[in-house]
Amino acid sequence: THSLLALYHLFSGAPITDLIGIEPVLQETGITIPPAARRAVLVGYELSPGLARPKPDGCLVHTLWGELAWQLLGREGYALVAEADRQGVSPGSDILVELFQRAAPCLILIDEWVVFARQLYGISGLPAGSFDANLSFAQSLTEAAKASPRTLVVATIPASDAETGGEGGREAATRLKNIFGRVESPWRPADAEEGFEIVRRRIFQPITDPALFVARDAVAKTFANLYQSQPQEFPADCREAAYEQRIKDSYPIHPELFDRLYSCLLYTSDAADDLTR
Repeated sequence: THSLLALYHLFSGAPITDLIGIEPVLQETGITIPPAARRAVLVGYELSPGLARPKPDGCLVHTLWGELAWQLLGREGYALVAEADRQGVSPGSDILVELFQRAAPCLILIDEWVVFARQLYGISGLPAGSFDANLSFAQSLTEAAKASPRTLVVATIPASDAETGGEGGREAATRLKNIFGRVESPWRPADAEEGFEIVRRRIFQPITDPALFVARDAVAKTFANLYQSQPQEFPADCREAAYEQRIKDSYPIHPELFDRLYSCLLYTSDAADDLTR
């Protein structure tokens, strides 16, 4: 979800000065200013499969594809999928390609898709269409995005059964993974080391004063000397040069705290999976 938020703001047309921390990314990619894109945001727990959604311009949207088209191009976009939206059947990929070509550059962000899809499992006659129609839409969407330059679809799919919620959720997650698996560029959440950096940046301002770098390095060196002088009191990895660098990277938080928290989170996640099984 945080990655989706970052993408939403990155391609919003906001000034670079408002996007703190984006400079290294732009330098690495050779891009001076990210393009402003039309954005569509679909959040599974915010959309009800059983209710049509009236829009300010008079459109009455029933399905995910109707919502997607309306968010990208308003009434013009909705007109492309209007019949499919009213009938609750997936539009073909050709129609979605046309939509994306008119809206490009466009960014489609989908969060908690399984939450939406599992409510359709085994139920018919809802405005949002059937379970199978929504999975057909997922396939058309990925194929259309693949065939459309300057179009990006980013979706979150649960990694474990504990997050899917029942038979319908498991079936939705499995089929969505298979659909996206044919064309995806998978990205997983931050590992332990990246997590340290994320937490540190959220809590503390970055160091900019050269004198503070000196102070940080002095603290790291003091800890390193302590661990080397008392080898019987501390684990062996604390005496390695790499650990001194870890102290600098996580400063002013000690990396041991991060290690304990990360281990606790892994244990909790594994325990939840075991209980679910």
